[in-house]
Order: sequence, then structure tokens, then C-alpha cells
Amino acid sequence: MKSSVRSDASGFSLVELTVALVVTLIISGAIYGLLAGGQSAFRREPELADRQQQVRVAMDLIMKDVGNAGSGLPTWVQIFTQGLNACSSCPNGGAPMGLGGNLTDELELMTNDSSHDNEPVCATPGSGNSGNIRLVRNNLSLSGPVLIIFADGTWTMQNIVSTANDSSGESNCDSGVTKTKLNFNSGTGDPTGMNQASGTCQPNAYGVGNAGSGTTGCPPPAPASSGACCTATTVSFTQIVRYRIRNDATGVPELQRFDSVNFNAGFQTVARGIEDLQVQYTNATGTVTDGAPAVVANNWGSLITQVQVTLASRSEASNIQGATVDANLGNKMRGRLTWVGSPRSTLVALAQQPSPAPSPLWR
Repeated sequence: MKSSVRSDASGFSLVELTVALVVTLIISGAIYGLLAGGQSAFRREPELADRQQQVRVAMDLIMKDVGNAGSGLPTWVQIFTQGLNACSSCPNGGAPMGLGGNLTDELELMTNDSSHDNEPVCATPGSGNSGNIRLVRNNLSLSGPVLIIFADGTWTMQNIVSTANDSSGESNCDSGVTKTKLNFNSGTGDPTGMNQASGTCQPNAYGVGNAGSGTTGCPPPAPASSGACCTATTVSFTQIVRYRIRNDATGVPELQRFDSVNFNAGFQTVARGIEDLQVQYTNATGTVTDGAPAVVANNWGSLITQVQVTLASRSEASNIQGATVDANLGNKMRGRLTWVGSPRSTLVALAQQPSPAPSPLWR
């Protein structure tokens, strides 16, 4: 005799199982999305904060230097160096590639902290092809690197090797009056190695300066000349500052700064991850140029009144949320900061522009 036990238990149907799996997947996907978003934010926010901090520190320093540019220098000095737009021929390999395949710019400017008076020059023997120049007055205490400014506003930086009394009447020097002869000869007497054997009318041995690059001759009252103007007018204890971008040994771009006050230190890193530097200049007539325009003696409209600097910075990490793709520079999180500064020395000069003037260039 057989007996059977009937159970009321029953299993899941295929439809029920499918619905349960779908709900589980939806919930799991939502949880994963929250976790992934949190992880992405955890990676992104420190990178974003670091990128913003780097570019702000760099821009603050640049704008401080731009504001001081030209202080304590003659009005018609070329305080912003020309020829640094997309500077492929600049030293140390030239400016690297920036965003969009454009070469980065470099920025070089001059200022004087007024700790030393400018010294007027009365003679440059040999039309600038000599290692000596003569001052209007006697000051044997001069030493170290100085700026030699020529009549057309170009300049070079050389190192004073020695000084001596001089009473010659060369050029516009008063004969029989004791003056100081400055020796800029090269060789063992020049520990900086910046002086050139062929004279002062050229950049120094490190490429610093733009002397000898003029094409229009010397403006009055300097002696007439064609081409480069090699008549020195002033010796100034001037600070030269230069900004550039170069890649470090690991390929990370960094903004570097050179300061002639500490010449032997060379370029120092200001901020890492700065991959583009673009500079535009505006003169007193409102003309905007990508490279520094020429400052022409007695032409008030040629003075540079504004400098616009754009820095592009990037994250060190790749493939994080918010990253952008650049064909040359890769997949990084990027940002830009643009700021405009005005050299106070130019605004002061324009405020003192002699009357009558064709039109007020600045009030």
C-alpha cells in the first residue's frame, strides 16, 4: 500500500526570478554609481584645488612684477623685451608647445628698486664695440652687474670688472673733469662670465638683453647713426625678471622665473603644471599686440600701459572626471586664469605728459 504526502510549498516562477534579478541589478548599479562618483570626486577635488592654487600663486607673482616694471628707469627704456611671442628661438630649447598646438610665450621685464641712483653716461668708446664706458660724474664705488641703457631704449646687462679715474673729453665728456671709467672686459676678471669680448653693444654671454637689435638708428640728441644704436646713455642697477615654461625631467611642465638679483641661481620653479603662458600688450594708443611693441623715444603713444597674461594649468593625474583632451598635451583636467596689469611707471609718466598734447593718453 502506498501513501503520498502533498506539500503546499512551491518555487519561484521564471518571471518572478527575472524581476528580482532586474531589481537587484538596478539597486546595485545605483550603489556603484554613488561609490564611483564619490571616488571620482575624492580624486578630482585635491587635483582641482592644487591646480587652482598653483596658477593663482604664479599669477600673483607675475602681476606684482608687471606693476613694478620700469620703476626707477628712464621713460623711454624698453622695459618689456621684444621678440618673446611664441619664442621658439629662446634659450634652453625654446618655448615648448602649449594648448592647441601653439608655442608658449615668454615674459621679460625690468625694474629698479631705487636703492642706487642711475648714472648718466657721457661716452661709449668705439661705438659700443669697446669694453669701457665713461660716466658723467665720478663714482668709483660702483660694482657688480649693471644695466647699460642705449639711446634707443635697448639695453644689455654687463658686470663691472673694475673702475678708474678718467678725465678725457671724449664725446660729450667734459675734458679735465674727473669722471669714472667702467671696465666691462671679459675674461678672468669677470667671475660672472657675462661680459662679451666684442663690447657692450649686444646681449651678454647668457643672451640677456636686446642691445644691437635696433634698425632705426639713434634718436636725438645722440649722434646720428644707422641700424643699431650703440650710444649708451645710462648705467642702472636694474633688476631683470623673466618667466618661461619648460618641462622637468619627468615631462611635467612648470613655470620658471629668473631674477638677476640672484643671477647665479638661474631659473627657479614657481609653479608646476603650468602648461601655457600667453602675453598680450596694449600701448597708450590702445593698440593690442601679441609681442611687446617698440617703445619709441618721445612718442608717448608707444608706452606700454597694459599687459594681459593668461596661464593654463593642468592636473597631474590623468583620466579623471572633468578632464579635457589636447592632441599634444594629453587627457588632463585643465583651467585658465587671465589677468591684466599696468606698469605704474608708465601711468605716472603719462600723467606727467607735457602740454600741449594731441590728446590725453591717460588721466
